[in-house]
Amino acid sequence: MDRDFGKYPKDDNGEVLWRLIENGDDLSIARDVDFSLDFPSQEAALECGLFLFKHEYKVQLEPPLDDEPDSPWTVQVIPYMTLNHAEVSHLEAYFKDVARHFGGDCTGWGCVCAAAI
Repeated sequence: MDRDFGKYPKDDNGEVLWRLIENGDDLSIARDVDFSLDFPSQEAALECGLFLFKHEYKVQLEPPLDDEPDSPWTVQVIPYMTLNHAEVSHLEAYFKDVARHFGGDCTGWGCVCAAAI
């Protein structure tokens, strides 16, 4: 199959989506997508998580790793969605803006391949 660069541009999100397709994924199948927002403190993570929860997003708070005391507090934001470049990129930009407001950053996203569901 030839890659359609209009649907899967040569940027980080386009590359991930194209790899999913190459691995047999059907992007039209909805699934949970995990966006990671990292924060230097528990307080900032809780404030951001509560803000997103109030805006009807499913969120999960993850503390720093036990063996890495300098690792961040992470808020996983988990929308249920089908995957397309425009929507993933839009949500990633939105979560990046929200995270920055609370002193953090959106560090990426991931999902389970629908072929594995």
